[in-house]
Amino acid sequence: MKPSTEREEVCAVCKVPAKQKCGGCKSVFYCGREHQKAHWREHSAKCKSYKLVENEKLGRHYVAIRRIEAGEVVIREDDALVQAPQQETVPICLGCYKPLESDTAKPCELCGWPLCASCTSHGAECDFTKRHRDTKVTITGFGIAHPTYKCIGVVRALALRETNPEAYERFTKLASGELEEPREIARFIKRFFNKLHDFSEDEIARAAGIMQINGHEVPISEPVLIAVYDESSYVEHSCRANCSKSFTSSGGIVIRAAMEIEKGEHIMICYTDPLWGTANRRHHLLRTKFFECTCPRCSDPAEFGSMFNAIECSKSDCSGCMLPKSFTVQEIPDYRCNKCDNSRSSNSVDEMLEQIGKEMASMRKNDAGACRSFARKHASKLHDNHYYMTDVKLALAQMIGQQTGGLPALDNETISEKILLCKKLDDLLKTIVPAENRVRGLVLFEMHAAVAEFARRQDREQLYNILQESKRLLNEAYQLLKYEPELLPEGIIAKTAKKNLREMDMILKQLCQNAVAPL
Repeated sequence: MKPSTEREEVCAVCKVPAKQKCGGCKSVFYCGREHQKAHWREHSAKCKSYKLVENEKLGRHYVAIRRIEAGEVVIREDDALVQAPQQETVPICLGCYKPLESDTAKPCELCGWPLCASCTSHGAECDFTKRHRDTKVTITGFGIAHPTYKCIGVVRALALRETNPEAYERFTKLASGELEEPREIARFIKRFFNKLHDFSEDEIARAAGIMQINGHEVPISEPVLIAVYDESSYVEHSCRANCSKSFTSSGGIVIRAAMEIEKGEHIMICYTDPLWGTANRRHHLLRTKFFECTCPRCSDPAEFGSMFNAIECSKSDCSGCMLPKSFTVQEIPDYRCNKCDNSRSSNSVDEMLEQIGKEMASMRKNDAGACRSFARKHASKLHDNHYYMTDVKLALAQMIGQQTGGLPALDNETISEKILLCKKLDDLLKTIVPAENRVRGLVLFEMHAAVAEFARRQDREQLYNILQESKRLLNEAYQLLKYEPELLPEGIIAKTAKKNLREMDMILKQLCQNAVAPL
């Protein structure tokens, strides 16, 4: 008999043959649930689907050590190393982060930082201020960005050195860099905390750099918070990421695979707004994260054939579109048509886009007519998928049906417009930003609603099949949004989607019963 080439798997506890895999790393086996539970304390520190590696170009980053399925949690951190307000923020309560006004602010009795009437304590900046400043903090000038708050995140990070040395050590291992802006913050902190002798300017500047480079915007309050996490800080950036990130209601972070990730592939999230144009994304990353992005998406001017940055050819008799050869060089070259020999300087294109951007920014809010007018007006200048057009169409897709009477009050043509708009947007999003679960989920939810309304207007024979399609869209929207906390709009929509799925199942069941009922 030919010997088996398969490795015999044994229980990590009792060493008997075993078939039950650890659901996390899928590399350790158990004979049963009891031994898996018994081994968890020892195994949990090693139970990962990825490993940390390092190279000269990327620094430290993660690669998958096994195949990761779409939807699988890759990293979950319930607590941030440091959580704080944005540097540019109006005066807020440092306990609950609610914006304050002069008549709602109540200075902390211990340090002077203002709180709301409901909060009696706040973060590490309280004790830090008592020890390192000879007077209490006084905040005046409410309703506008207050420069003093730019120190809060750095102060909370520095305070870890005494309150949680292990966390401080992990924090200081994160990427920083020699940057002027963190250095300015360090000088401000040295002046503001005039008894601060425990920390050098270099150490403070390093903490400020770590906060800036590794900070995530956490949208669980208004204004948003900035948080630095431990493991998640080593996930590298791509403008076409393979993982999505969401946040818990308490400020934890969850990174999930948005698609299948093969063994050896990098684990990636997006650090910037992925629906900005290439030049804008790269500028933002350089200004805030201090690197020049050369990811596959930024390196492809056509963005995988989507023409997300393209303008229409300026020759009236040409149906081509224009792009530069590259966005990743120091000076962006001329835009050239893909069908004729026409070219246009990048400076003139920038001027045109700047004017269109100003016009878009001044558009009336929640006005579907203004969105349609914008799209018609600039259809001869911008490609149908241009990021400005996409921005306006995303807004329009949600506005259609928000008027009095909702979707039932719309005519068939407008219902069809909404369905087609959502379909094109979803196709585009899947191409350039497949990991943007929140945006895709919202688009699919809007499409489901329009398809359901369209179905109601059909005869009985068509109704069932079209409702099945609406249910498919709704289920996909729910799967994309179900992890969002209910304090966010996407979380509320997920809750609605779950309820709608139950109701749709009942409707489809009733239609089936009616179809087979005897005459």
